[in-house]
Amino acid sequence: MANPSMAKKRSPENISKNLKELYKAIPEVLDPSSKERRCIICGRRKPYEKEDVYRSIFPLLGTGGMLNFFPAANLHGGDICAHCLFLVQLMPVVAYNLSKVLVIHAYPYEKMLKLCEESFSRAKEEFLLSKDNDFEYNLDFKKAENFFFKKIIDITRKVETGSKFWKDISITLYYFINGNKSGSQDIDIIHIPNSVLRFIAFAGEVDIKGWKNIVKRGWGTSKKKSFEELEKKYSNEVYQRLLNDENILEFFYDKQEKKVNCKWNLLKFYCLEVLKLEEKVLSFIKEVGDRIVETIEKLEDNKLKQVVRELENSTKLYQFENFFVRVEKIRQQKGIPNPLLTFEEFARLLTSYGEDINMSWKVVKNLLLFRIYEKLHDRLSSSSELEEDSFEYEGG
Repeated sequence: MANPSMAKKRSPENISKNLKELYKAIPEVLDPSSKERRCIICGRRKPYEKEDVYRSIFPLLGTGGMLNFFPAANLHGGDICAHCLFLVQLMPVVAYNLSKVLVIHAYPYEKMLKLCEESFSRAKEEFLLSKDNDFEYNLDFKKAENFFFKKIIDITRKVETGSKFWKDISITLYYFINGNKSGSQDIDIIHIPNSVLRFIAFAGEVDIKGWKNIVKRGWGTSKKKSFEELEKKYSNEVYQRLLNDENILEFFYDKQEKKVNCKWNLLKFYCLEVLKLEEKVLSFIKEVGDRIVETIEKLEDNKLKQVVRELENSTKLYQFENFFVRVEKIRQQKGIPNPLLTFEEFARLLTSYGEDINMSWKVVKNLLLFRIYEKLHDRLSSSSELEEDSFEYEGG
């Protein structure tokens, strides 16, 4: 009811009057057995009949001349009750003005108050400034998820409980346009998995620099812009994978620079809370990584890089298996006591982490590379570069 179409009637006094009248018109909840028409939003009350319900007072609907937006081409617009109409009038106060409108819904509702705190403050600021000039605040973010994840980190760093603040929270983003052009009403609904929410909050709490390293790789290496510029304008592959329940382990390290992008405890949290690996499984893989490092660190720099490259280039399971054979032969040549892996450990390493064997071994590969880069970065980055065609497999 603060729609620009109200023109001169769009005064605080008129808006207040309209809201009071709408509030007084809220009907009682219908009996479950009642056959009367019901609100298409809540299904609990009779539709509002004192005014036609079009886009001017409820978002994402059509106008009076676009009846196909309504069930049965209802001439009076959407069948929405006064209660739902009243609530939606307050929505702009807690919505974020990005390139589209962003509304964040959270449960329990106390968390939603925290998420909307900044929007409410800016709404008051805009109201005060717009008395004297045409003030409009726009946060200039193109992607709702980029803005949201930044906000999660900002809030986490301010609250006493840190990342624990987001435990057992359900959050959904509604990102939409309510334009006047035909067909311009659209909405993206983005559900935020709680494990992803807690992971990002934890990242911002314990290793913000590492988290930015990971995220920046999600924009690729071609965009030579600051993190803040990229964050505002471009979709990020790391965010998209997290929201689609896809693995992001390869972003935790930089294969070109032979270095890790974050601390081990951030990787550990991701593996345990998002990938749902058991802690004993992760500890075992880490131990295997340390055994590999113990073996290959005895090689000369060029030989060391050859062996690591073999692991990096493993795209098939048999190639991954051959890497362990290679490391075991080195172990024997260097006289290191105890085998790299027992038969049982080898079988467990290859087949125990996930139902799809073609995917589970790749998780192990990424974790091993992280550990190797973490331990041997200085030597791997300083050793001379080798041409791909100069590589020889020693030992058959």
